[in-house]
Amino acid sequence: MNFRMHRYILGRLCEVFSGLLLLPLLVALLYREGRTIVFPYLITGLIALACGVLLAWKKPERRKLYRRDGLIIVAVAWIFFALMGALPLLMTREVSSLIDGFFEMASGFTTTGSTIFTDVEALSHATLFWRSLAHLVGGMGVLVFALAIIPGIGAESTQLMKAEVPGPTFGKIKSSTRESARVLYLIYLGMTAILVLLLLFGGMDLFDALIHAFGAAGTGGFSNKNLSIGAFHSSYIEIVLALGMLAFGVNFNLYYYFLLTKGKKWPRSEELNWYLAIVALTTVGVGVNILPQYLQRGESWLTALKDSFFNVSSIITTTGFGTADFVEWPLFSHLVLLLLMFCGACAGSTGGGLKVARIVIGSKTAVNGAHQSWDPKRTLPLRFDGEVMEHSALRKVFAYYFVYIGLFLVFMFPVSLDCGNFELAFSAVAATYNNIGPGLALIGPRGNYAFFSPFSKFVLSLAMITGRLELYPMLALCTLPSAAAAERHLRQLRHRE
Repeated sequence: MNFRMHRYILGRLCEVFSGLLLLPLLVALLYREGRTIVFPYLITGLIALACGVLLAWKKPERRKLYRRDGLIIVAVAWIFFALMGALPLLMTREVSSLIDGFFEMASGFTTTGSTIFTDVEALSHATLFWRSLAHLVGGMGVLVFALAIIPGIGAESTQLMKAEVPGPTFGKIKSSTRESARVLYLIYLGMTAILVLLLLFGGMDLFDALIHAFGAAGTGGFSNKNLSIGAFHSSYIEIVLALGMLAFGVNFNLYYYFLLTKGKKWPRSEELNWYLAIVALTTVGVGVNILPQYLQRGESWLTALKDSFFNVSSIITTTGFGTADFVEWPLFSHLVLLLLMFCGACAGSTGGGLKVARIVIGSKTAVNGAHQSWDPKRTLPLRFDGEVMEHSALRKVFAYYFVYIGLFLVFMFPVSLDCGNFELAFSAVAATYNNIGPGLALIGPRGNYAFFSPFSKFVLSLAMITGRLELYPMLALCTLPSAAAAERHLRQLRHRE
């Protein structure tokens, strides 16, 4: 492993982080929030800048990065961003402990949207903006963001994007990794700007529009209102955000290819077709299930369908915005939403979860297995997006399934010690591990995670980062001591020779 390159890249990331803190600092100055809010963001920015200068003072001569290097750098970077991002919240005394701050900012950067705040409307404008800005940066990836704005880290920067970009496969849209990152971010920010304008047209002020556009773009779900989107009482805003969340749950490579043809041709995508079909079917299913409740309250079937569509869109894209308290919905709707938590959005999007591509590939493999059990001599190649999948790709998908279930149980056991019932523990891990935000029971759309113990908050924070990075970077970080020891042993052998 190239530890010197690790140091250099992390130093550059510290410099990027210090620049990000200028934005909440500016918000604090604009809203005249005083020294108790301004200084924490200023001091944290200076600390990050100093760390960056010390770590990145000299670029290593050997710049080669391997797969393990990319995984470890990405894992360390995300933990650093969450920890450093927590410092302003701790210094402003808006959180009472570093664990609470770490949980909140891990939730922000991983675009989970879980919160420990019981009254978000009491927070400063700077902190509200900082939480939501974390969604915007984390949605596309902090390393992708860094690669888009700083000079090329090296030819091996592909390893960083491979480790961070979600999905079963990785493909650059440009020959240069840096150019790919820039194109993706331009599309991402352009779509965010359009969403901001649409929300302004719906009656939101600029600050509210930015907060909720960042939350939808990053599929995070942080709001500056205690009632989330329900506080606005606007069908227009709900529909705009529901469609916005769905749009950001689509693979961004498809948008690039669409723009490449100047809007004349939409690329064929089997995953996208399945994604839209799942949304349509579950929206109708949940809508029919909750309709009697709504009619009993004197509300129309259109309201039931709208609430169903919004919450299905919010859950499958792992955003977590809320308009209705789905905890009060029937059990069938709970089950559907719980399954959507695990499903997630498309690969290469800002959404979390298993991803629709893996669900489709797993389903097709199961069907092929059933056919072969009936006719063992029959050979059925598995096709996805019109191409036959190689056995190596299939092995990776099913290895991911196994690791995913194993780590889910690893997080589930310690959290269960802190919970009084299975539903709460299961939905808490499912909501954080899949980067959803709200769960069931006490952590529904109107609930929060404040009552969990510090230990459970720490475990759930790690679950957020692990789920967002698709498991392997955090596993690689756990093996770092043994890898470092092996590296030292190898150097000693070379020295003796």
